[in-house]
Amino acid sequence: MSKRDDILNTALRLFNEHGYHAVGVDRIRDEAQVSKMTLYKYFSNKENLVEEVLKLRHHKFKDSLEAEVFKHSDPLERLRAFINWHVAWFFSQDFHGCMFIKATGEFHDVEDFLNVSQAHKDYVATLLTDLLRGAGVENPQSLSQLFVITIDGMIVNASIFNSLERIESAWTQLCKAASLPSLPLKAPSQSFVM
Repeated sequence: MSKRDDILNTALRLFNEHGYHAVGVDRIRDEAQVSKMTLYKYFSNKENLVEEVLKLRHHKFKDSLEAEVFKHSDPLERLRAFINWHVAWFFSQDFHGCMFIKATGEFHDVEDFLNVSQAHKDYVATLLTDLLRGAGVENPQSLSQLFVITIDGMIVNASIFNSLERIESAWTQLCKAASLPSLPLKAPSQSFVM
């Protein structure tokens, strides 16, 4: 791995675990084992580093989610894989809430972070629209927005309650709203890696 990758992966881990304002560049520098000069060679300031971390998180999220979803050919199994991936994430050691929601909360006045976060959420909505369309659901685009907003709520709920039952209840209601058959959730696995 390059020094730039070391910095990005260290920053991603620290920002995910502790938030953006709680982690300073000195800590990132120390844990990535690089000099301050090296850090600033790749990232002109903390805001630039946060933006690049969000882009990295998006790519890791996308690659991991799509690998799980598209190993299935049946449209309903793809939808089930989509939610089961999220459930596995919610109950993994990597789960500390949504980095995109946190970024817009901590930096609500930084347009670049908002743009990256919006692009991420738009990706999730587009993927869901495609999955719902493939499953033969009517109005897949508007229903995908309901799914995305509910999943964002599940993220917050998992952070607060750590309750599979609450997530299962919300998922059951989403399936009903989309006129889908029941798609039971899998018990979360501890081996989840994003």
